[in-house]
Amino acid sequence: MKLSLSVLSFLVLFNASAVLAVDFTADTGFQYEQWKDDDDRKASQFHIPVTINAEQGKYSVSVLAGYAVTDIDLSDGRSESLSGILDTKLNLSYELTERLPVDLLFGLDFNFPTGTTDFMQEELILIMDPDLISINNFGEGFNVNPTVNAVKVWGDWVGGFGLGYLWRGKYDFSENFPDYDPGDIINATTEVRYYFLPEWNARAFGYYAYYGKDKVGGEEFAQEGSHYMFGVGLNYDRMEWSAGITGRGVFRDKNKLQETAGGLFTEDNNSQGDEWICDVYGTYNVNDDTTLKATLQGLYIGANSYAASSPRFIGSRKKGTLGLGAARKFVQGIEGELLLKGFVMSDEETNFPEPRDSTSYRGFLTMISVKKIF
Repeated sequence: MKLSLSVLSFLVLFNASAVLAVDFTADTGFQYEQWKDDDDRKASQFHIPVTINAEQGKYSVSVLAGYAVTDIDLSDGRSESLSGILDTKLNLSYELTERLPVDLLFGLDFNFPTGTTDFMQEELILIMDPDLISINNFGEGFNVNPTVNAVKVWGDWVGGFGLGYLWRGKYDFSENFPDYDPGDIINATTEVRYYFLPEWNARAFGYYAYYGKDKVGGEEFAQEGSHYMFGVGLNYDRMEWSAGITGRGVFRDKNKLQETAGGLFTEDNNSQGDEWICDVYGTYNVNDDTTLKATLQGLYIGANSYAASSPRFIGSRKKGTLGLGAARKFVQGIEGELLLKGFVMSDEETNFPEPRDSTSYRGFLTMISVKKIF
């Protein structure tokens, strides 16, 4: 039953491509990543993503699915493994251009619960930190996410603004959290670009997200604090090569937690530290068919606002990631890409969710993808 949705969507898009002359692409490959720390913990993940996309004029439809195998071994001898397909996502969009003072893009995204949920308590160690592993969400409920984005061009200036509402359905998260009802999310995005020279442009952008209350068994359980993100960037683009740098900061409000007698209270201090990220990238076109790529990212998350003696204290984090890749166009509309990434990360001493001394991590990622254009 879980596989039938992806197969049906593939057949629908394939038939549409044949009948309506839709531009059609299929993208797949594999990704393998691994990390370990100086406390003899280690984990690995193998992921096969599948994306099918169809476009006709101002309409587009895409289906995203995947299969993942995840393993983790802890220093105390505990180990867990999970394999299975992930949730299936259906994305619909429509462009409305040249009719209004601004161009509009309407989106409607669906998440179908074909992945894994209802974890046993001992299996929760598979849900790892997103700074360590790419996939840490193996399944959710049925979600619906309508979005609208507006774009306006004024000479050398381009501005955009977007709104979205994510309705998240109930599902059994684990044996201790059945009937989990995650709060809905309202988000807004904005970006402004200025092309001050033919090969140069600068950008400023922002993001805001408001999180509704999470419930378990109909009772309020928690509410994540609102997120704010602000960033700036500079890009240089030529025919042969391009480069750019982006800096952004992420800030979070205090969370609300469950009272012993019921209801929610706002935590005394902010349990999440401010986050700063710097990305540098470069590409070089060897010829019309081959492109070389390089990326460098630095991440710093400050310690949270609790005292170091508090059981809710989380220390700072530093992480550096280097990526090298190459993309190649082959015959008959086939494109391939190879990406290699490595990272080092260090966490200061922390007390939450469990006491840990300062810890160092290192890991790598290998990805090979192939896209066919029909």
